[in-house]
Amino acid sequence: MSWQIKKQDIPFLAIGAKMIACGGGGNTKTIQSLLLSIMKDDDVITVKTMSDIDDEWIVGIGMMGSTILYDENIPSGEEGDQALKVYESIVQRRVDALISVEIGGINALAPLVTAVQNHLPVVDGDSMGRAFPELYMTTFYLNQIPLTPLVLQTHDVSEVIQGIHDIQIAAEKTKDFIATNGGYVHFVGFGAKARKMKTSMIPGSLKLIYRLGMAIKKDISIDQKMEEMLAVFGNSLYGKPHEIIRGEVTDVSKWFEQESLIGKFTVEGNSSFLNKWVEIEFKNEFIAIKEKQYICTIPDLILVLDEESLAPYSVSEIQEGLSVIIFAVPAPSIIRTKDMLAIIGPHNFDLAVPSKLLQGDCHHEAWN
Repeated sequence: MSWQIKKQDIPFLAIGAKMIACGGGGNTKTIQSLLLSIMKDDDVITVKTMSDIDDEWIVGIGMMGSTILYDENIPSGEEGDQALKVYESIVQRRVDALISVEIGGINALAPLVTAVQNHLPVVDGDSMGRAFPELYMTTFYLNQIPLTPLVLQTHDVSEVIQGIHDIQIAAEKTKDFIATNGGYVHFVGFGAKARKMKTSMIPGSLKLIYRLGMAIKKDISIDQKMEEMLAVFGNSLYGKPHEIIRGEVTDVSKWFEQESLIGKFTVEGNSSFLNKWVEIEFKNEFIAIKEKQYICTIPDLILVLDEESLAPYSVSEIQEGLSVIIFAVPAPSIIRTKDMLAIIGPHNFDLAVPSKLLQGDCHHEAWN
């Protein structure tokens, strides 16, 4: 059944999107402020669930490039609308609904900006279930929804990529355009009929981040927040979160390499986790937990949360002295398949470990 997003719901979506981004996806505060500035108090965005869509033409919409430059050179909010109009002129049809390509970070909220401006519904779902760095790391690509025609839009320049069937070539052309046009772009692509989207998307992820945000923002005890967070994941396509450790961040090491923020840090346990430690590795997102041996890797979710509030930390915010709780969450089954692991498994993030997924209480298991 469809539901509605109102102006007062935006902060909940923003913090939930930051949590599910696993340290990546950009700072949701900027797009939260943008949305709040353009939405009127009585504006409503209709959210269609998988059962509500049937014959609509649905497109993915989002942002690519440097999230740092996005924060420094804030968009006007018109870019998605401009890209949508160009897209409709190319395909010679009206778009009926928008969908997030990536539910983690900025891109969870990007469709909402354009939806408000065009009085369009959004679809409750996405194609990553978290944040990933590349366009081909999507269930849309896996299920042969074509990326092109792909419309790219900066503050004042448009570019159309079409006639290219190889998504990696299209992505490289997109990166070339981004590099010479301000460092980030808004995009519209991955267009398909609703029937195809139903079998290709991860359903319910928009409602998930809304409920996570609601739980974290409540003025209740940390134990109650944790109980609600666990219940939200339990009522979703994600698996049961495993609490890995509570403790203090130490030994932070970060560096930039090929436009990626790479590094690792240690969490030294306290309370019931005294004398335990784990190491978290990251490459734009948190990608692995190691306790002597690896105990969790991407694509399963690694959440680094503030110990007092459960507010999520991004990779760029990690510093020594933070008190944190680390959770590992099994990703939706659609992105744990053999075919998806080929494009989002550990080796795609330069981790020399095989894919082994969380099951039950398997955070006690390890592999080399």
